[in-house]
Amino acid sequence: MKLPEEVKGIEVFYDGRCGMCCSFHEWIARQPRAFAIAFVPYQAAEAERVFPGLGTLDPAREMVVRTHAGEIYRGAEAWVWCLYSCANHQGTAKRLGGPGLLPVAVKACRVLAANRHALSKVFFRKKDRQVREELHRMDALVCDDEFCEAK
Repeated sequence: MKLPEEVKGIEVFYDGRCGMCCSFHEWIARQPRAFAIAFVPYQAAEAERVFPGLGTLDPAREMVVRTHAGEIYRGAEAWVWCLYSCANHQGTAKRLGGPGLLPVAVKACRVLAANRHALSKVFFRKKDRQVREELHRMDALVCDDEFCEAK
């Protein structure tokens, strides 16, 4: 994945009903900017107006980024672009988007995307006490020889 030196801005289309997605959006929004970034929940009427055909990219499944040049990125590459928009994290984004780490990022992103609603319920929209109680209800792990299985 090639990240250009000159970027005017990106648009990020994300799940506005997902706690994890909203928390990520809030974190990115607090970071010093390297370039402009606009977040639009894919469920918003504005999304289809500013990006006709967005629905054909299945934004409910993976986050979608559109660059100022009109390039489209989904999933892990979209996450890398968001990180790249942060002035203090551009180096990390370049490493993560490189040939050595991008396959790992893709796998991690797929796992997170597939479980984002469950993770959101546990971590991103509950009070600490509720998170602690939920974690205690989860199955314990049994680890032998450095390999772990859920009971």
